[in-house]
Amino acid sequence: MESHKDTIAAIATPAGSGGISVIRISGNDALKIISQIFIKKLKNSKFESHHIYYGKIVHEDKIVDDVLVSIFFEPNSYTGEDVAEINCHGGMFVTQKVLQVVLSNGARHAKKGEFTQRAFFNGKMDLTEAEAVVDIINAKTAHSLESAINQLDGKLYSSIKRILNKILELRSNVELDIDFSDQELGEETDEARRRTLILIKDQIEALIFTGNEGIILNEGYRVAIAGSANAGKSSVFNRLVENERSIVTEIAGTTRDYIEEDIALEGYLIKLFDTAGLRESQDRIEKYGIDKTREIIANAHLILWVEDCTVSRETLPDFLKDKIIIKVLNKTDLLKEKVNIKDGVTVSAKTGQGIRELKKLIVNNISIEDYDLSKGMITNSRQLAAVEKSVEAIKRAIQALDDSKGLEFLAFDLREASENLEEIIGKVTSEEIINNIFDRFCVGK
Repeated sequence: MESHKDTIAAIATPAGSGGISVIRISGNDALKIISQIFIKKLKNSKFESHHIYYGKIVHEDKIVDDVLVSIFFEPNSYTGEDVAEINCHGGMFVTQKVLQVVLSNGARHAKKGEFTQRAFFNGKMDLTEAEAVVDIINAKTAHSLESAINQLDGKLYSSIKRILNKILELRSNVELDIDFSDQELGEETDEARRRTLILIKDQIEALIFTGNEGIILNEGYRVAIAGSANAGKSSVFNRLVENERSIVTEIAGTTRDYIEEDIALEGYLIKLFDTAGLRESQDRIEKYGIDKTREIIANAHLILWVEDCTVSRETLPDFLKDKIIIKVLNKTDLLKEKVNIKDGVTVSAKTGQGIRELKKLIVNNISIEDYDLSKGMITNSRQLAAVEKSVEAIKRAIQALDDSKGLEFLAFDLREASENLEEIIGKVTSEEIINNIFDRFCVGK
């Protein structure tokens, strides 16, 4: 790992030509570097924090660009260090030239997410808030953005901190009894401790309950379109994504591999999969596609089971019995009489009839619409795994109390429960986990 004491720099705006580009510099020598390369319009003025200065970037006595420079003194900056941000013209060449001048005067190029990583190391944010930064950048829907903003505002941190305080209070009581067992200092009974453990368990399980919902908001609600060959699955897929994304022909088995597309429905991110038709086949490639279909179905939150309404109704395969399913009767434009279906919807992928109703049914199956996002929620698999380990430790603590195993067992389980929660906020997190988190970021953030 690079030193956290040296000065780093990177372009903080997207690549390409634009009106303005921003080069961010952070570290002990940020102001020294700016003083070497920047000539202020008001030459006698001293740098002050949270001020913007107009002037020129100069290298080897040549003007590189007219710029604005924003100055932030530590600790009152994004990273908690001295920070200078150069706002230059947005051309690709001039932006790279300004960055080269900065690097040639003592800074090194920042790694992905290193500015936010320094904010974490300098106590400007906890690990959940740092993860929220990249979630805001990657947000594709209104709900995922709202969830990320609440996490950045410390809502998840506050929830975890309240639970940690309860665990710490109980740990202190238990360890006091262990250290002074001969003096009978502890006043709390086993039954009182059990009530506290049950309360802690319920609060952690409430966080776990938000995990699947939070992951859906961030990573998307997975919807697989499945059915027999030539039922019109790809046509339904194209209608939902409002684009001719899948190849459509009258030949059964056209779709050999799955196609994935993201769409937004009423503020939710939907990951839509068009899959190969399920049928017996001797074609090796098609059989591979059918195997992939089964895999996608297994991991999907919802299945759209598409049938051709001009043929007899099908029996659902046994492997779908535990899945949430919406039955979709397609090709209604070929019928003279209206078809009714109690457990699904009738559509015509050709004309678009019924597609709006199908979209509403998809959204209605997302079971997080009543959850108050402002309370904070688990938003990724790392956080979910940690809270699941924590609640298991609490359950073991309850069992140890019930089995009268001794306070040492209880203390050990409580310590394990708190360490897992502390891993979420970054209090006791390995360097490998931290590096993996910040590797999700872009350079310059």
